[in-house]
Amino acid sequence: RVNAISAGPVQTLSSAGVSDFDKVLRHYPNKAPLHRNIRGGEVGSSALYLLSDLSSGVTGEIHYVDCGYSIVGW
Repeated sequence: RVNAISAGPVQTLSSAGVSDFDKVLRHYPNKAPLHRNIRGGEVGSSALYLLSDLSSGVTGEIHYVDCGYSIVGW
């Protein structure tokens, strides 16, 4: 099976090197339907689901972990 996770912006050590990343984090909750930023643990939980037998019938999917941002866009 092949699946992918598309995550929203997450505050990490590497994201600190991206210029104006703080602006992205401030913008995101204003547009995302859940009105918040995602947490790294949410991405991990989604990955765990995709690796488990719970997703045994899932393949060829992109799993968006982005508080709904992908349905509204910029």
